[in-house]
Amino acid sequence: MKRSLALGLALCRAILVSLAAICLPAIAQTASDCAKARDPARCEARQGALEICKEKRRAERRRCLEEQLPPPDCRKATFPERCLAAVAAHVACRAKPVAEQRQCLREQLRPAAPSSR
Repeated sequence: MKRSLALGLALCRAILVSLAAICLPAIAQTASDCAKARDPARCEARQGALEICKEKRRAERRRCLEEQLPPPDCRKATFPERCLAAVAAHVACRAKPVAEQRQCLREQLRPAAPSSR
C-alpha cells in the first residue's frame, strides 16, 4: 500500500514537473521573444503594460491594461474584417461593467440575420 502510494506521488510529481517545463516558457515572454512575435511593437507595449500594471488586481488591473495597450494592428490579422469588428465592439462596450460588457460584446459581434424577401 505504501509503495503504491509512493509510486503514485512520484508519478504525479513527474507529470507536474514536465507540464511546468512545457508551459512556463510559453507563458513567460521576454523582450527577446518579442522579436519573434507577429507584431513586435505590440508585444513590447504589452510587456511594458504588464510591468506598469503588475501591482493592480482584478478590475483595476483590467482597466490599467486597457489604457496602456494600443489596439491590435488589424492589417496583420488573419481575418482583418473580423479584427476591425472586434475592436469596434470593444470600444463601444468599454465603459460598461463586466457582466454588461460581455452581453454588449455578444450583441455587437452577433452575425446579422439573413434578410428574407
